Amino acid sequence: MKINKILILAGLLNLTSLTAFAAEEKKEIPDFKKVDVDKSKSIDEAEFAKATAAGVKKSLKELDTDKDGKLSRKEYSVVLDADCE
Repeated sequence: MKINKILILAGLLNLTSLTAFAAEEKKEIPDFKKVDVDKSKSIDEAEFAKATAAGVKKSLKELDTDKDGKLSRKEYSVVLDADCE
């Protein structure tokens, strides 16, 4: 947030840009338990849609390292990395 204040004070961002930037910051990738609605200990394609809606840019196929069509807790943990958002 410090950078945002500096940019505003310097006049480099207008209010519209700041609002969009703040909205992006508020998106939070849901943790495994919230996404695994059916408590199957894996995340299927329908459940993964929640993470995609929250800003995950990678597809289930990219994250599914064992190619079983679903994500384990370990595979899903990658979505919490900054590279995946």
